[in-house]
Amino acid sequence: MDYNYNKEDADTFTITAPESLAGIGGRIAGTDNGAFSLQYDGMVLDDAMPQRTGLTPADGLFCLLSDLRNSEPEQQWTEQSSGTELLVLRYAEDGTDGKIEKQVWLTENGRQLVCAELYADGKRVLTIQVMSYQET
Repeated sequence: MDYNYNKEDADTFTITAPESLAGIGGRIAGTDNGAFSLQYDGMVLDDAMPQRTGLTPADGLFCLLSDLRNSEPEQQWTEQSSGTELLVLRYAEDGTDGKIEKQVWLTENGRQLVCAELYADGKRVLTIQVMSYQET
């Protein structure tokens, strides 16, 4: 997935793999986790998003970035992986529709997102891996 963060306006993303989803993109505006549109070839699609936002490939990264910007983690610690020091953050939220947990790994120097695991009711439902990072 290519994700472009824009602090002043809307974020945009384009799914690059798997091939069956490649080219689907989205525009995310505002601060509400559910405020985004799903697009393909210039047309807005009916996204039929599930009730639990933030746990699908379409909105998982946006909601994760929103948590990193606006929420305080319940736990944090450091780990080492392949010689790199990582800061690990754990977020947990109990709602009427169950428990959502997110575990996020950032580089300790620079705080760049490396990967994240998202859980619903104790079951991992999505893994996000960041292959490259570029500030614009």
